[in-house]
Formats: sequence, C-alpha cells, structure tokens
Amino acid sequence: MNSVAQENIAGNKTVRAFVREAYENEKFENCNEEYRQANLKANFHWLKFFPYIEGCAQLMGLLSVLFGGLFIIQGKMTAGDLAAFSLMSWGLSEPMRALGTYLNDFQRFLTSAAKVIEIYFARTRIENPEHGRTEGECRGSVEFRGVTVAYPHNSAPTLKDVSFSVTQGQTLAILGATGSGKTTLVDAVTRMLDVSGGTVLVNGVDVRLWDLQALRRRIGMATQRVQLYSDTVSSNIAYSAPDDISEDDVALYARLAAADFICSLPEGFDTIIGEQGTGLSGGQKQRIALARALAKQPEILILDDTTSAVDLETEKQLRKNLQELPYPCTKIIVAQRISAVRSADQILVLQDGRIAQRGTHEQLAACEGYYRDICLLQGVQGMPDAPAANAPAKEVR
Repeated sequence: MNSVAQENIAGNKTVRAFVREAYENEKFENCNEEYRQANLKANFHWLKFFPYIEGCAQLMGLLSVLFGGLFIIQGKMTAGDLAAFSLMSWGLSEPMRALGTYLNDFQRFLTSAAKVIEIYFARTRIENPEHGRTEGECRGSVEFRGVTVAYPHNSAPTLKDVSFSVTQGQTLAILGATGSGKTTLVDAVTRMLDVSGGTVLVNGVDVRLWDLQALRRRIGMATQRVQLYSDTVSSNIAYSAPDDISEDDVALYARLAAADFICSLPEGFDTIIGEQGTGLSGGQKQRIALARALAKQPEILILDDTTSAVDLETEKQLRKNLQELPYPCTKIIVAQRISAVRSADQILVLQDGRIAQRGTHEQLAACEGYYRDICLLQGVQGMPDAPAANAPAKEVR
C-alpha cells in the first residue's frame, strides 16, 4: 500500500497527463482493502486464542476468592493469607495475558526480520580488493581487451569481445542503437559492474585491482538521468569537488557547462533546488550535472547522453568549452547526435554488443553502415559520396 502511494505521489504528473486519477484511486483503494482484510484475518486468528488465555487468567482470580472465602469461614486461612495469595495469583495471571500478545508480536517480528536479515547479509558482487592500487602508470588512459559482459537475467551477453584504447587527452565517442551496450560499456570503466570476460584497464591497471574509491575519484560522470538534491545550486555543483572549492571555481565550472541560466534564478547560485530538480527543465538539470562532473577535475570524463535535452546552440557551446578545459582530461562521450561526436578522435559504433565500425567522422561517413545512415537522417552537411555498389568492402579500423 505504501509503495502504491509513493509511486502515485512521485509520478503525479504522469497520472494527470494521462487522466488516470480514477484508475489510480481505485488501485489504491484495492490495496487498502487488501491490507484491511489481512489485518482482520490476523486479528480473527488472535481472537480464537484470546478467550482461552483471558478466561484462564480470570478463572484463577475467581477460584482464589471462592476457595479463599471458604477457607476463612472454616478458619483454615486468615484474610491476610488470602490477600497475599491473591497478589501472587495476579502476578502469575498477568504474564499469561501478556504471553498471547508476545506470541502475536513475535510472529510479526519474524516476518519483518526475514526482510531485514536478507538485506543485512546481502553482499555486493563488486568487492574492493584488500590492498587495492591507488596509482596507475599513465593518467587518463582507458583500454578494453576482449571485454564481454553478461547480465544474469539475459541469455545473450550485452557486450561481446570489445577491444579499444584511448590515451590521455583524447576524445572517444560511442554511438549505437538502443540496447547495443553503450551504458554497459561506460559502467565497466567505473566498475559499477564486473566484466564476464576480458580486461578493462584504467591508467594501465586492471580495474579489479584498483581501490574502488581511488578509481572513482579519477572519473567524473554525467548521465542522461540526472540526480539532484534538495539543496542550493552551488552545493549541487560542489558535491563532487573537494571541501575547499571556492565560489569562483563553482561559477567557472557552471560557465564551462553552459549553465548561464543560473544567474537568472531568484537567488542565483544560492537558489534552493526542489527534490529531483523540481522547477528546472531537463536541459538545465543536465547542465548542472555536467558542471558537477567538471568540478571534480577528473582524469576521465564520461558523458552518457548528457546533451540529449539541450538545444543545438547550447550543445555547440558545450563542445567548444569541453575542448578548452583548464586541466588535461580524457573524454568518453555517448551520444546519438552526430554533431556531438563528429570532432572526436575516435568513434565507435556498437551493434548487438560488438564494435561494428570505428574511425573518425570523415572515415565513417564515407562508408556504408549505421554511422552514414544516421548522418543522412540528421541531414549532416558535407557528406562524401557513397562508394560504388560494386566497390570492394572496406573495414574502417
């Protein structure tokens, strides 16, 4: 019942947009009725035993008065003895009453404890090595060697034998259809998941040998799905940065993220953001998340479809700013717009978990394939002519 209520509150815009208030009200009423019936059933079970327990407790008091009075009349017991015995019998009957309540509460406890114990003894599959590496050989380098990733609930691997490398300062772009494995690939870099086969190296060291905190301190990440906190804009941007970051630095990273709209907010950088960024547009939230990633000054910057909600002019400004960062940084960009990836040093096209094409924009645009098709669909200017139909196939590497 609580889950249904929470979903309705969090998704109130969706409910109203599709005019499903009546349906959601009925669904909540059904859950409420199920909860009521479950409680009634539990109480009826309890009432089956309660009369016997309470009856035994009351019977002891009744017998004490009946036989105690008889013994007093016969001179076998004094009134003081009867009073003492009554107190003793009360001390025995009260625990009998409580026993039934305790047994009822104990059953509830077992049900709740089973859930808590399951969480308490759960263990993550991502284990931090006991003496993990904190330094690597070459800053900002990423290499995949025959990487395969398979999820337990999927029959086929999400990534299959993926190999590539990118060195410090280079920009790697990744394109592909939905479900081709783009997000899985970048999650493997931060070790949000472990690979099933092959090796992922960051700064020349297998990510499984890195200390997790040391590894993730070197990586800044901004994703399409933005998580913002109920705090000031400044605090959200400085969330990933050292505690001594200055207000000037916060403003600098906001400017690099093309978040100029912050100055027009009621209190500027001190404006309180609502829960999950309430009151901000999708593009504004993405730019704050990008500023947060830049404030970390990472060796490796991962942008997972971060500009999907911004306009083309803002995206152009972002591309220019990312090329002029005040610190060396390797960039891995996941995007669907050709404009966001055409200047990359290397472009990978993923299809069904494999690298179908790789090369620069000019090389891939000149070959038949997914990349050229996307260029034509998006009306990219200056496209080279397609190769002749009888021309030999050429693999772009």
